Amino acid sequence: MLRLPLVPVASLVAGAFVLAGCGEGTGPNASRQVGVGFRLATTSTATGGSATGQTGTSSSAAATSSGFSIKSGADEILITKAQVVVKNVKLKATSAVCADDDDDDMDGDDEDDCPVVTVGPYLVDVPVSGGDGGRVAVKVPEGRYSAIRLTIHKVSSSDSADRAFRRDHPDFRDISIRLAGTFNTRPFVFTHDINARLDVPLSAPITIGEGGDDVTVAIDMTDWFLKPGGGLYSPAEGNVPGLVRAKIQNNIRNAFRAFRDRDRDGKDDDR
Repeated sequence: MLRLPLVPVASLVAGAFVLAGCGEGTGPNASRQVGVGFRLATTSTATGGSATGQTGTSSSAAATSSGFSIKSGADEILITKAQVVVKNVKLKATSAVCADDDDDDMDGDDEDDCPVVTVGPYLVDVPVSGGDGGRVAVKVPEGRYSAIRLTIHKVSSSDSADRAFRRDHPDFRDISIRLAGTFNTRPFVFTHDINARLDVPLSAPITIGEGGDDVTVAIDMTDWFLKPGGGLYSPAEGNVPGLVRAKIQNNIRNAFRAFRDRDRDGKDDDR
């Protein structure tokens, strides 16, 4: 395996990045550089029909000078810090056979025919300004790719990489997501221990060839805390095991989308 350098970005704390020599391409000399970054989606408006199975409710999100604002009815969540732990990022080739990994089995090697950037885990500080963050440069074989596969990773003490991560980030023991901010001006810290492997389809397949490319993974938090009857759940309520926390987990699973983003402006180049 070929070990790759990490692009230095202030918002990213990473382990080892490794290119698996498989998938489409003509050999190691045909590898091209691809940038993969993470940001909050700032143009989405969610409705209760998609988030909760009911209609007539909605929420909206926007980046402000104070933080990332989510509003519904009289309620407002202002996120001043957003962090997600990510592990095992892959580009899925259109013709590759990617194993259907069991989301409940996160300790395996996760080997299949998709080029893989094995990340150890790493912490993405997603800018609440809506800007671009957590971007790294990786190399994959030339070819056509249709999706990104990634794991939202709960940090445990199951292996040496997790233990090392916890030494650097003690607030992330047995969690994968941490938000801080205010709910109707009252401070909160929200954490979740979701441990999920996600396939995130690209809005349109991309062909990696000469010159490489850039891909953005947008995280849409607009409906994470949306109530069925309007308004927002308090994030503090989401810290307690129960129906609200389960709804939030389902919304998190559906919150990721990916697209080509050559100029890193958060806009889909194929739309």
